Amino acid sequence: MNSRVKISIQGLISSKTTVRTFALLLGEETGTRRVTIIIGPMEAESIALKLQEITPPRPLTHDLMLNALEMFNIQLSEVYIHRFENGIFYSELLLLGNEHSEVVDARTSDAIALAVRTGCPIYMDKAIFDEFAIEMEETTVENEENDKEDNENPPTLEELQEQLKQAIENEQYEEAARLRDLISSRSTNK
Repeated sequence: MNSRVKISIQGLISSKTTVRTFALLLGEETGTRRVTIIIGPMEAESIALKLQEITPPRPLTHDLMLNALEMFNIQLSEVYIHRFENGIFYSELLLLGNEHSEVVDARTSDAIALAVRTGCPIYMDKAIFDEFAIEMEETTVENEENDKEDNENPPTLEELQEQLKQAIENEQYEEAARLRDLISSRSTNK
């Protein structure tokens, strides 16, 4: 088996260069190196909602997939990002069923959206990780988030919580995730 690096989600940032794309920061668990993967808005929304523990009123695609797997007694055991080709990261899901296992090809963004729902480990091929990883200072991401908050008349926490409630009721999950991040950031800064 190839050497692998266990990774986890370190951040999810809206891309400043391309509209409606997001940068998913994946980092090694024992260091400060990060790999950035560009993902679409639907997968970003799905990941952000789960990370922020926001439950939509109806299941999203990734929730539906896991519900179907559970109905058939199939467990997602791990996600493995195993290849990079033509600008695309390729992933596999290891599924375990009644004394049977299968490896299934998946888009990396979908695989990670499923992994955050199950808590299963995420691995990346070490050679790929070493090639694309960059050393990051821990404060870089925090400073970017704090800069977004600085404006002249920020809403109160109560106003933000009401906006979050409305966004969830209106199924505006991307906005709900943004508001939840802002509320969380303000709560920890107090």
